[in-house]
Amino acid sequence: MQRNIADQKTLTTFLALSGLLLYPSMAAFYPLIPPLLGFVYVKWRRAVEREDLFEVSLWMLYALVFESVWNLPLYGIWTVMIVTFHVFDPKAAYLIHSGWLLNVIGVLIFDLLYFLFLYAYEVVMHTKVIDTDLILLYYLLVDIAGVLLF
Repeated sequence: MQRNIADQKTLTTFLALSGLLLYPSMAAFYPLIPPLLGFVYVKWRRAVEREDLFEVSLWMLYALVFESVWNLPLYGIWTVMIVTFHVFDPKAAYLIHSGWLLNVIGVLIFDLLYFLFLYAYEVVMHTKVIDTDLILLYYLLVDIAGVLLF
């Protein structure tokens, strides 16, 4: 029996991996393409809960490539992901039992904590990492919509 190459899991994984690695560089050139950091956090959290190490490493690789392309502090997203997952998510999960609402709150908490992390980094290092524009609100709304849709 001959198999179709499009049905193989390897090809699907390769295409997903190449798309995840190209997306941050495209978002660096076109500001209307959102970075989807909250969406990445929610997908990472689901993969950690399922103990899917490949998907966990895939989302962490996306975060690392994103920080490299956008010239952000290295491993900052990882730090905020782990702090949000271990400190804030258990409390939110205890209070809220709705999956979609928990995802939205997770995105809000993660984006707020990452913004505070970048602001603190600017203060400590005396650099300008981000500009506070209305585009950050656009990124947050796209993150929430992405989590609700997917």
